[in-house]
Amino acid sequence: MNKEMKQLVPMLFLILACIIIDKGEGSYCMSTDCTNAGSYQHGGLGLYLRVCCNISNLGQSVTNSDTGINRYILCPKVRPKSCPAMSCQEILEANPKAVSEDYTIVYPNGTTYTVYCKMDTTDCGEGGWTRIAYINMTEPGATCPDGFVTKDYYNIDHSLCGNNLPNPGCLSVFFSTNGLNYSKVCGQIRGYQYHSPDGFQGSLSVGLDSYYVCGYSITRGNPRQHIWTYAGGIHQNNLQNYDCPCNTGFTHNLPPSYVGNDYYCESGLPLNEGFTSLLYPNDPLWDGQQCLGLEGPCCTNSPNLPWFNKTLNGVSNTNYIEVRSCVLYTSTDEDTPLDILELYVK
Repeated sequence: MNKEMKQLVPMLFLILACIIIDKGEGSYCMSTDCTNAGSYQHGGLGLYLRVCCNISNLGQSVTNSDTGINRYILCPKVRPKSCPAMSCQEILEANPKAVSEDYTIVYPNGTTYTVYCKMDTTDCGEGGWTRIAYINMTEPGATCPDGFVTKDYYNIDHSLCGNNLPNPGCLSVFFSTNGLNYSKVCGQIRGYQYHSPDGFQGSLSVGLDSYYVCGYSITRGNPRQHIWTYAGGIHQNNLQNYDCPCNTGFTHNLPPSYVGNDYYCESGLPLNEGFTSLLYPNDPLWDGQQCLGLEGPCCTNSPNLPWFNKTLNGVSNTNYIEVRSCVLYTSTDEDTPLDILELYVK
């Protein structure tokens, strides 16, 4: 084969591959990357992307009958170049100067979503994070997610999300990753002390599936696997079994082994003040501020408070993430209602 023929073969292949065969009952595209809006006649590029950006369709011949007309689409063995990115990390790799904002990505099932991508390195230490959860009750019109209870207090100017259980237990909120593979989780929670939260008191007698903490348990999948815990203790300057394990000299209820060091704990009660049935809004929990007396290490042990960043031992998964609001007694005796919650995966 001469040089000219060798150059023509790829061109002829591309031409033939994009031929649409009209059989009266539908059309057939065989392109490895059909970007012609006329493809599939009424379906256009959008139909092609919806079908062939679905990983399970790669290398398959797919019949689409959305409009009552059969359209036969032969998807390539690799994702078409026209497919939107599958994650915020992929967007950042393609454009290292990408900024934190909303982007369109496609999930493994071929569905496109608009998501917020955290590209800065301020809180999570690196960019390319996909947001799966966002609550900010300080914003106008904000509401609590299904599973948590809206709570209003006279001494704070916005509603909080918390617990209303009359007995020990937890309320759950589930956040889907929409099939996105991830091996790292980053996030933050900001809460407040109500009355007398009891930290990890009694945690050694119950498991991860139970109310082992007064605060928030963040886990993934079923069975639950621990990611992070936010605990509320009663006093800043005390060493009782219901105070924070990070208080200097604490030796009582250390966090259970499934929590380890993956927790934050803080008290919002003013130094050396007795507790009562009030919300204490002037010292938010887990913000790394106002850790006085024995509580000092609870703020200084992690310079990134209230943010956590955890690598899941190199395990990539698509599990949903569950956030539980737990009380060890009743919600009238203790609670740690929140106003900010964010979760990101990559």
